[in-house]
Amino acid sequence: MKHISYYHPDTDKRYLDEVQDEAYSRSSLHGDAWVEMESLIPVHYITNEGQNSLDIRHGGSDNQSLTKDTLLLSGLWRMKGGEPADAGDPAPATGWFGRKARASEGMQERWYEPDHNREDWLVVSVPTTVQRALIDLGQMDDPHWNTNTIDELEQHGTPEETPVWFRRTRVECKEWWFAVTFELPDEWQGRRLSLEFDGIDYSGTLFINGSSLGHHQGMFGGPVHDITELVQWNESNVLVVRIDPAPQSWNGLMKPSPGFGWHYGHLISLGIWKDVRIVAQPDIALLDPYIATQSYTSDQALLQLEFTVESHLTNRSPLAIEGLIRLKQSEKDMNSLDSNTDSNTNGDRKKDAHFTFSIEVPYGRSKFSTVIRLANPEVWWPSGYGEQPLYELVLQGTSTTEFPQDMESDTESASATSSVPDFIKVGEVRTSFGVRTVEMRPMPDTTPETEYRWQFVINGEPMFIKGANWCWPDVMLTQHEGRYERLLELARRGNVQMLRAWGGGLVESDEFYKLCDEKGIMVYQEFPLCWGPPDSPLTDLGVLDRQTVLSVKRLRNHPSLVMWGGGNENGKHGGADEGLFLVGKRCREFDPSRPFHRTDPWGGSAHNWNVYHGGEPLDEAILAMPSKFYGEFGIPSQTNVSSCLRYMPEEALELFPPTEESRGWKSHFHQFGLKDVIKVMRYAAYGPIRNWQDYITYSQTAQGDAIRWTADIQRAGTGRDKSGFWYYKFSDCFPGHSWAVVDYYGTAKLSYYRAKQASRPKNAFITSPKLNTWDPGERFHAELHVVNDSRESLNNAYVQVLMYNSQLTEVMTWKYPALNVKQGLAACIDQLGVNLPEKEAIQPFLIAIMLYASSGALISDQWYWFNAQPKTAELLAFEREHQHEANEYPGDRAKQAFSLYADLPAAPLRELPSTMLEWSIERQDNGGIMTIRNTGSVPAIRVIIHHFPDDWSCYLEDNDFGIQPGEERCIPFEAGSEVLLSGMTVSAWNAPEVQGSCSEVSLIHGKHVD
Repeated sequence: MKHISYYHPDTDKRYLDEVQDEAYSRSSLHGDAWVEMESLIPVHYITNEGQNSLDIRHGGSDNQSLTKDTLLLSGLWRMKGGEPADAGDPAPATGWFGRKARASEGMQERWYEPDHNREDWLVVSVPTTVQRALIDLGQMDDPHWNTNTIDELEQHGTPEETPVWFRRTRVECKEWWFAVTFELPDEWQGRRLSLEFDGIDYSGTLFINGSSLGHHQGMFGGPVHDITELVQWNESNVLVVRIDPAPQSWNGLMKPSPGFGWHYGHLISLGIWKDVRIVAQPDIALLDPYIATQSYTSDQALLQLEFTVESHLTNRSPLAIEGLIRLKQSEKDMNSLDSNTDSNTNGDRKKDAHFTFSIEVPYGRSKFSTVIRLANPEVWWPSGYGEQPLYELVLQGTSTTEFPQDMESDTESASATSSVPDFIKVGEVRTSFGVRTVEMRPMPDTTPETEYRWQFVINGEPMFIKGANWCWPDVMLTQHEGRYERLLELARRGNVQMLRAWGGGLVESDEFYKLCDEKGIMVYQEFPLCWGPPDSPLTDLGVLDRQTVLSVKRLRNHPSLVMWGGGNENGKHGGADEGLFLVGKRCREFDPSRPFHRTDPWGGSAHNWNVYHGGEPLDEAILAMPSKFYGEFGIPSQTNVSSCLRYMPEEALELFPPTEESRGWKSHFHQFGLKDVIKVMRYAAYGPIRNWQDYITYSQTAQGDAIRWTADIQRAGTGRDKSGFWYYKFSDCFPGHSWAVVDYYGTAKLSYYRAKQASRPKNAFITSPKLNTWDPGERFHAELHVVNDSRESLNNAYVQVLMYNSQLTEVMTWKYPALNVKQGLAACIDQLGVNLPEKEAIQPFLIAIMLYASSGALISDQWYWFNAQPKTAELLAFEREHQHEANEYPGDRAKQAFSLYADLPAAPLRELPSTMLEWSIERQDNGGIMTIRNTGSVPAIRVIIHHFPDDWSCYLEDNDFGIQPGEERCIPFEAGSEVLLSGMTVSAWNAPEVQGSCSEVSLIHGKHVD
């Protein structure tokens, strides 16, 4: 595509973007000959003729939409597991040496034959994975529950000499056969038919009416086969799919990696996980529309359109292309291009862009491109910067060329009963897109040649990115209705502007991207290639090539997608770098409008796992690794009690600490060992940890503090030397202890709210050199910042800073009226400093920062605590001993660790002078306001709303905050009218729990409980 690039070359410097692009343009590396041929098809640039003509000529009745020529095969299928093939030892065996190879059970018994008796096969609903289907039928224990996964691996996992989590389950060791019977519409006779799969996990062989269609690998699209000569008319057809056993390793495969046994439970998904269809193809098909914004003003947008035409006619065919671009309408209106309605979603058809042009199409594939002028464009903005209008592009082709006489025999050969059509059938294609531009600029101190441009510029607006890593929602690939909506709405409300679709997960679904488009959540999509460059022979470059291009074509029109990546933590390469290089080459060829990053971290970004994995103190480790962009950072935490009870029995919550015999808990730790909890406790030592409730609260607190600490440091450099962060991580694919701030069940942890507070678009905050170890007489110092990540100036704002000692007495007050901060900048407005008093007054001490609008409305507040972890000298020595490679806890070391954290001498933040809270709810329809008042004489520290419903219709605006004495906080919420709120309570770390009840429209005051 001409005239589209995400960067403007510098006159005297080259950055890693140019270095890579030059290498891609020179390279002839490819894995698949057909993909390479397609990449080399010349593009015909055409001038449209009827630009913005309201008198568009529509296609006649013979111009059928592809949506009407599709038979969806998703639905009820039959499924059976069988013993896999044995390749022999050594393999392949010739019969002369070693054990002779053996065909699989299904192949020996010819399960692919159309008349094979399948009455004993299971009835399942496709799309599905094998595991999901077996659980639904009661033939497999739910791997989410308690010890089920470890039981299976210990009792039946193979090979036995392999560490237990890396074994294969019985389901993973079998091959699985799926079969469905279908009949074709009579009117399709004479048409060319294709069988199309959207996703087979991970590989398998296809049979149609007993004939093999060959083998396929790759779960993100395909295969597609022409089955015209293989189907039967007026009788049933049988499609059989044989799914191979689970691969032994994820390395070099585009397949989610955690379920292989290193992380997040153990489950390697298998199955037909996306839709299957048969399509009656037109004679000439319009394919792969790609539309990108060259530039725009308020009056006009220039859109570059590229599309492919595939003709199956031997003669050149003249074709009239008719196009329409309009703001997206309802599904009903979208079904017809020639709707007679005079209104669209904005009630203004004058904003529609109609265009026509004529082309001539030879046999095979041709590419065409043109520029479209869209008047008065409505621009797509990321969340917090504007609205998210979406457009629809419709392309139709018409031709009145009759079939040449020499084609009649070919047409008749396809079906003896078919007749030659009067007109050539030409397809239709639709896509959605947004008008927006992406540009990457170098940061001021970017190193030429070796670092990427890291400043994201959307629609000409430089942005500081506040984001998170995204983990796909379910290791079993279950398509739970509403799950994406729940998670992505929590992300939007949580001030997440960009998600890094992490390279250990999926190339995400159409539903995911549709919702991100609508919600204004930007996405950095990595391909699932992890921990080691996938070079040959460890990977099949042909599979990588095909899967990359299918994914790029599927997603490249989504405005939410702003960057591609080759995978997660692939490290330095030894010179070949074939797999990642090939992925980058294809991304840049098929989607030049977006950046591609080889991996992350790379070229100027950082992942800081000296924290947690290395055992280093949070403050020291982050400050020691400054970075333009932070790609991963954080610590894990435990899920809420309500979620724990969905995967563990209630009695398990009574047993703490966990031991080596706590098999259920260990199955739901992210690395299957006691080290998961112990490594978190060094950051969560706010008080003695003696039960699961203590650990849940403290671990979620520590997780939120860790996210905020790094976010603040990054945001302080907004507009200068920092461009953003993705904390690790937002969501989960398996229930249990993990880095997610929203758990597998869609329930927000306390850390979700801390991350949300740290990511408010307009915020006041401090950065300091350390969190703990402040001594009496030492001068405390911190920088006070105000940041404005929006498109509007922050004018006449007011900041108040209050410092409290251990008795919650004000030590210092700083006030800053009449502040102005331009959009896209952070301002350091003061260097705070104070000499600390005696030890008893600073164990702990706190700082509250409030940012007010000129109207007096509270924009943001942040509450910081220092010296809040009362670690003994013995514990500190123990922690220093266990850093980096020594940060493991076998045997007695684990017992010692749990004992040390249980014996902490105090809980400073929970021993502050007490106050009292009152709360009330005013509720109506699907929402309401929760009002919490601090009636005491000291601040309420860490006000927490408990037991807010986990229902997916429920959203709480804020949680875990502070309230000044005599003040109140109004917290909006949403909750379905059928959801009860009577179980909610409110407490603070220095206020007792308050409970109450609620009616549909009422004012309820809580009562103190002893």
